[in-house]
Amino acid sequence: MPVLFHYKGEKMAVASCNSDLHGHGDAIRAELGRLIPRDKKVKVLDVGTGFGINVAFLAGWLSKGSAVWTVDPSKEVLADVKAALDEESARLVRFAVATADDLDFEDGYFDYVVSVMVLHHIEKLQPALREMARVLKRGGTLVVVDYKPEASRELEFKSRHEEADFFEAAAVAKAMGRLGMEGTPHDFGIWYLVEAKKVRASGSRPAARAGRARARAAR
Repeated sequence: MPVLFHYKGEKMAVASCNSDLHGHGDAIRAELGRLIPRDKKVKVLDVGTGFGINVAFLAGWLSKGSAVWTVDPSKEVLADVKAALDEESARLVRFAVATADDLDFEDGYFDYVVSVMVLHHIEKLQPALREMARVLKRGGTLVVVDYKPEASRELEFKSRHEEADFFEAAAVAKAMGRLGMEGTPHDFGIWYLVEAKKVRASGSRPAARAGRARARAAR
């Protein structure tokens, strides 16, 4: 069954998951495992549910008592992924409809915010990173993984991908710097990972929206 993706705000149906991130899935999950501890309770936000591969990994990786939220603009995607998870993972994962630049959670709620192969689907980088940083606790870690621009030529995608859609790792790190976070890029060939610690509080969202977020996160 096709999965709905949002490309620059436009819904697009995709029939497959590009062979587990074009064969890079294991390496990407190994890096996530290196950065996210499994020996203590943490709250993790997965931005961009997609086919659910990333959130399924997190559900199996995190220690007992931890929790993972996953957000996606598509209700259909969330419903399909929830139905596909095993019973134990489904109990650990919470689902919410949201976009990277409009996360309905209170300030400083998560220990880790993770986004894998999502940035090239959004229009503006800075608002998305600002929002991900906002919901991250002080001392928490933001982890962003994406393909390099040349991936549009070198990899076969099942949906629309253009070179201009992709951000360079240096641009992502620079954007994090504007938020007071020192982004550290790691090069893995066709893809990259940028990690950054939140060292100071970031701007809050308007009070009315923050109140809704607190109510929703408490459920």
